[in-house]
Amino acid sequence: MNYLSEDIYKIVTANIPIVCVDIIPVKKTSNNWQIGIITRATGPEAGKPALIGGRIYHQEQIHDAITRHLKADCQINKYHLFPHNDVPKPFYVQQYLHQAQADPPLGYDPTKHSIGLTYLVEFLEKPRPQNEARDFRWVGLGEIPKQAAYNHQLLMNEAFQFLLGLKA
Repeated sequence: MNYLSEDIYKIVTANIPIVCVDIIPVKKTSNNWQIGIITRATGPEAGKPALIGGRIYHQEQIHDAITRHLKADCQINKYHLFPHNDVPKPFYVQQYLHQAQADPPLGYDPTKHSIGLTYLVEFLEKPRPQNEARDFRWVGLGEIPKQAAYNHQLLMNEAFQFLLGLKA
């Protein structure tokens, strides 16, 4: 895979939206849903709660990008897309802009304009955070952070609205 030099990447991100994946781990416990979040270990949003994810590389399949980010940040090799299907179909699409406040509220990324394709996944093994993930924890609806990296609290709320709308 060819990577862009830092100089060329800065030119690209200054002019073109970058396509990314946002990954929300989900699990059902008793009668409640939980989602998995990390604390960012790196970058301008370090120290804040966040979702797993990042760029999709040129000519990379979406499923491969999901796998790469899960493995890099949580050492997850085994997972299912949720609901169970092999065709990566996002449950939500989020736009990230440079300004933190937008009307309506959108994602925020101080480094680039990007489009995030959001996927729900079920882990088939225990996450072990590393690299961009300082830690990993499961949270319920009432535990969503009021402020998260990249305005990810918006996606966390969308995930719970989706999950709570599912028939038992």
